[in-house]
Amino acid sequence: MDVLLVDDHPIIHQTLGAVVRSVLPEAEFHAEADLAGGLARARQLKGLELVLLDLGLPGCSGLEALVRFRKTLPRARIAIISATEDPDSVRAALDAGAVGYLPKTSSPKVLADALQLIMHGGIYIPPQVMEGEPPPRKEHKLSEFGITDRQADVLKLLVKGFTNAEIARQLSIAENTVKQHAHAAYRALGVGSRTEAMVELARLGIRNE
Repeated sequence: MDVLLVDDHPIIHQTLGAVVRSVLPEAEFHAEADLAGGLARARQLKGLELVLLDLGLPGCSGLEALVRFRKTLPRARIAIISATEDPDSVRAALDAGAVGYLPKTSSPKVLADALQLIMHGGIYIPPQVMEGEPPPRKEHKLSEFGITDRQADVLKLLVKGFTNAEIARQLSIAENTVKQHAHAAYRALGVGSRTEAMVELARLGIRNE
């Protein structure tokens, strides 16, 4: 498998390269310094499973880099690394399809734990987004909320960043059916969007495997 880092700071290349190699010793680590180079390298890698993408790349604004990568690699896991840690930026990145948001101020251990969670199908959300949320009292299951197996299948793919059309193809159902299942799952969890569902699943301690 291949892991690609796109960031213009050499120190980040060194730090995250060491973390990736410690967590995923079987992975090939690649690094690029700008959006064009990152996209070009991504197209060349046949075993690309994870992209670590900086939102502050030269010549890019806001979520432009993430949107470009999502269009080019709709099935790849893309996690954001950023010096910005405010909750609004985190939620915006998750809502645009990122599977995690890793502040650059995070310790190597936190980065390693985040990568392990992401590679096991989870979504890494920085603690500040969860600030003020009470910890789960017990380990929950989606079925406890009246969510059917098919609704759970749709929900899990949604929070991994797949589009409705992609989910419809994977599950061999109509796109409108995907929307119906998604809305039913959202109602059951008491949320109104995919980003809110990510946060609620994390709060409840439900792993997205």
